[in-house]
Amino acid sequence: MGQTVVAPRLIRTLCVAMLLAALSACASIGGGEDRAGGIPRVTDPAPIVSGTMRPYQIRGRWYRPSEQPNYDETGLASWYGDAFNGRPTATGERFDMNALTAAHKTLPLPALVEVTNLENGRRVVLRVNDRGPFVDNRI
Repeated sequence: MGQTVVAPRLIRTLCVAMLLAALSACASIGGGEDRAGGIPRVTDPAPIVSGTMRPYQIRGRWYRPSEQPNYDETGLASWYGDAFNGRPTATGERFDMNALTAAHKTLPLPALVEVTNLENGRRVVLRVNDRGPFVDNRI
C-alpha cells in the first residue's frame, strides 16, 4: 500500500518540477526594454558616417544635415517595404524592412530618435541610417 501512495506523490512532484522548469525557460534577463523608461532599445549608433553631413540636393531642393540635439517634430511617417528591402542605405548598410530603423533628411547618420505613436502613446527608439523621405507632408 505504501507504493500506491508514493507513486502518485512522485508523479505529482515530477510534474511540478517540469512545470517550474518550463516556466523558468520563459524568463528573461535584461529584456528588450530600457528599465528606466520602458522603451524598447536598439544598439547604440556607430560614429557619424563620413560624408553623411555634406549638403545634398534632391529634386532641386538642398538639404543641410546638422547636429540637432533638441530635435522635436510631429508629423506622418512613411514606411518602406519590399521594394527597398536589401538596398543600400545612406550609411552603406542594407535596408532591413523588419528592423527598427528610420530615414531623416537632415539628422546626422547614424542617430537615435525616439518616436511616439500619438494615438496610443507607445514609444520606440529607432536608429536613423538613411536619408528621406522625399515625399511631401512626411517626416
